[in-house]
Amino acid sequence: MQPFDALSIRAVLQEARPLLLNRKVDKVYQLARDEIIIDLRSKGGNVSVFLSAQSVYGRMCLVRIPSSKDSSHAGEGSIYERYQSKYSNNQPPNFCMVLRKHLTGATLVGVDQLPGERIVDFVFSCLDEVGTPSIKILTAEIMGRHSNLIFWEKESKKILSSSHAVTREMSRQREVLPNLPYQRPPGQDRPNVFALERKVFEERIAELPACESKEEEEGGRPRAATLEQWLLHEFTGLGKHLSEEIVTGTGLKSRISEALKETDLKERLWDKLSSLQERTDFKPLMRVDLERYTLLGWYPDNSDESIWTSFTTVNDLVEHYFRALEAREAFLQLREKIKAEIASEAGKLESRRQVAEAHMQAEGELEELKTWGHMILSNLNKIQPGQTDLEVENWSEGDGRTVTIKLNPQLSGRQNAQHYYTQYAKTRARKAAASGTVTEVSKRMAVLDALRASAESAADINELRKIKDTLSPRRQAPEKSKNRGAGTQTTGKPRSKQRILNFKSSDGWTIYVGRNRHENDVLMSKIANPNDLWLHVLGQGGAHVLIRISGNRQDPPKQTLTEAAQVAARFSRAAAGSTVRVVYTRCKYVKKVDPKKPGMVRYENEKTLEIDTSQPLPGFMRRLFQ
Repeated sequence: MQPFDALSIRAVLQEARPLLLNRKVDKVYQLARDEIIIDLRSKGGNVSVFLSAQSVYGRMCLVRIPSSKDSSHAGEGSIYERYQSKYSNNQPPNFCMVLRKHLTGATLVGVDQLPGERIVDFVFSCLDEVGTPSIKILTAEIMGRHSNLIFWEKESKKILSSSHAVTREMSRQREVLPNLPYQRPPGQDRPNVFALERKVFEERIAELPACESKEEEEGGRPRAATLEQWLLHEFTGLGKHLSEEIVTGTGLKSRISEALKETDLKERLWDKLSSLQERTDFKPLMRVDLERYTLLGWYPDNSDESIWTSFTTVNDLVEHYFRALEAREAFLQLREKIKAEIASEAGKLESRRQVAEAHMQAEGELEELKTWGHMILSNLNKIQPGQTDLEVENWSEGDGRTVTIKLNPQLSGRQNAQHYYTQYAKTRARKAAASGTVTEVSKRMAVLDALRASAESAADINELRKIKDTLSPRRQAPEKSKNRGAGTQTTGKPRSKQRILNFKSSDGWTIYVGRNRHENDVLMSKIANPNDLWLHVLGQGGAHVLIRISGNRQDPPKQTLTEAAQVAARFSRAAAGSTVRVVYTRCKYVKKVDPKKPGMVRYENEKTLEIDTSQPLPGFMRRLFQ
């Protein structure tokens, strides 16, 4: 890409100055930290000037922003979207508020560029609260990573505000803070190419033969080996791309050793440099691949329409070129983000598949558990209380060998057999679930592969956004205000209240269930009474369960308490088929930990109840888990 240089500023202002001067400021919008739009009005209509002190794509130009209705047309939507403020539904930044306070109704009386510099002063004639006239200046310093927008008063030279502050820790050369005097950025000790005199040029070019050797150094940097490097080292106001175009326009060879063979080197180079100082006719062209743009038209292939796109005005070129660069950067960043999300999800799916495939390989273990249960039942007469091992003939092998089966000494023979049958049932269920998981993962991996291919072949950012929504759907946000800089917030439909699930226990008591942190918060803050019973699984995340206690403060029956604890256990991270400890206490002993963390509580005076989640649920509770 080609940065916005001093020549571009001069060309933009040459076109824009007649449309800007003596107009009154209508509105000021701040789009981002270092981007503002100033709308100016007159009898001839409104005009908008865009100022950006962004470090990479900083520029200034006139812009035509379509209305929300026009944005539905082809090509207008991206323009409308680009110039919407990210602060539209919130309080604008202080910089924007200061500009609005001083500039609304002010008249723009001057637009001046420092000669050959990327610094422009927008001079406004303002009236304060009591009607006293004053001159205030908005200075746009478009200098790469040192760019800034600074608003200051001419008489006192005090800074009123800036798009971003610069402290002494950030820069030892110049601070930019309110109430400090405004100082120009430090200059350089080289002549500016836009104010270059013939005598100074001849003195510098006379030293050109000494630059042939790239190995020698001067001032700690290598000597120039090409004319482009020499121009950049000797003069200010030039950038890499403008230096290349100047050398191309002269027709000279790039390497100094070859250029010195030309007898008219000095005249050809001076002819191009001097024309920069007074040039008023510009030929705005932009390369189709966005590599660079030109205002001079000195490239030999500039008539090739397959390489260059022409514009009627410099402002149109600047607006289109940098907006296209930003769109391309946003496109590439979004595509890389999508690819990273796909890779991350694919990695998680692959881990799930490996775990599931490991469960599917447990065929031998599955049949062994069932067989051992049969063997224990067939040999109950051989099992004594407290026995830890049972040695019997191995039926599955059929070769007369024996097998030793581990027993739980605290269980009877039948209970040990039931234990192995239970393990068999769980293992079989895990295997069936693992098979389904492998199928599900394979389908999801195929979808991810298709999304990855779609992201690689996407033609524009809208296609990528659809892919992004497929990966992680976004919640529908309220429609944004159509006013770019409005501080008001658009009101949409009222949010529906949280619907808390509730049911009657087998004894007729009402039980409430919070299924997520927001429902838990509503349950405790809006539904619970001080004497209601609160239940939660011990030491793990899960649902808050509430048993409504009537006014006589009677404790619920044990059956109701057990059923509520079953719900709390099964709506938790505790594994099904295991014994889970559930705590319960009065709601008056449950307190929120932090208002910013819904569902997080602390409790005291609790009691504990053990629940076996392997027990079947009553019929009226099954609907909770369907």
